[in-house]
Order: sequence, then structure tokens, then C-alpha cells
Amino acid sequence: LDYEPHTTSPCDKNGSVSNLLAGTLRFLAVSEYTLNKEVALFREQLSEAANIARQLIDRFDRGEPISPSFVSMMAYKDLFNALAAGDKALAVNLAVNMGGRISIEREYDRPFDLALGYSLKSLLVSDSIAVSNHLESLELACKESANMDFKGYAKVLRAIVSQDEVSVREGFAEILNGHKRQCKGKGLFKDTVD
Repeated sequence: LDYEPHTTSPCDKNGSVSNLLAGTLRFLAVSEYTLNKEVALFREQLSEAANIARQLIDRFDRGEPISPSFVSMMAYKDLFNALAAGDKALAVNLAVNMGGRISIEREYDRPFDLALGYSLKSLLVSDSIAVSNHLESLELACKESANMDFKGYAKVLRAIVSQDEVSVREGFAEILNGHKRQCKGKGLFKDTVD
């Protein structure tokens, strides 16, 4: 998919069309994998979705009237898309360019999202001091009842830092179990592609 943002188009002036396209590509990627086990297409579409998110950040930084919600620390989800696509260069580029927008983060991000986003960012840009601090914040945030199903993420990231393969596997098992719980009842993922 060759996508170029149409910054002169009133339809995408604030980035909403680009954001919708990125979400649709992610939906198609997950659908292709779930229904057809199409790994190559899954990765290609996730990479394109993450690239659109990166372009939104670039457009915002150039002064275009991109909605601030598209450049909040919720961009960590786009990091996950790039990583799932196997596109580490794009993930690092996103990590370098996300964060540091304090007023936007205050308005749009919860402490959990900030901790997870900055933990991932710090890990990808190899900032060992920052990753340690942000992981502590993430571990604390995961002790809150609303975030307990996400403690596997903190465990995996901590295990990556300490290069503990056994803990990485255990953390992924916790992520999967938490994810399953979040797909039921009033969970965060109920009735979503996730």
C-alpha cells in the first residue's frame, strides 16, 4: 500500500483520515492472520499502520494541525505494531519521536499508559537509566486493580533488560492470561479486534 498523507485535503487536515486508515490496516492485518494465517500480509499491514502513525507524528512536529490525541503516549500501541511486524527500524524511529509532549500527555494519557509507553521507548532507544525508572512506574501501575491483567508486560520488559529468557516466557504467559480475561465481561478488549 503506497500511502501518502494528503495534507492539503480538508478530509485529513487534522490526521483523522490517516488515523482511521492505520486502524483499518491493523484490523485487516489481524483478520488476515486470524482467518488465513497470512503472516507476511499481517506484518506488511502492521508495518504500514505503524508508518502512518509515524507520519502523523512528523506532521504534528512540522506544525500541521494534527489532533494532539494522535501524538500522545498512546503511540506505544504503534510501537507494538512495528515490533509485531518485525520492523525494528520503524519501531526505533517511532520511539525516538514519541513522548516529551507533557501537556498532551496530561490531557490524554493515564499513568499506566505513560509508564508502559516510556518503558518501551527507553528500551528501544537503549536508555538503561530511563528504562529502569519507567519500569518501576509500570510495575507500580500494574499493582492497581484496573491494570493487574497487564503485569505480564512489566515482567517481560524487566526480563528483556536483565536478559532472563525464563522470565520472558513466564511474562508472555501472564500477558496471554491477562489478555483472555480482558476479552470478557467489561474487559478492555471485549468486542474489539484484540
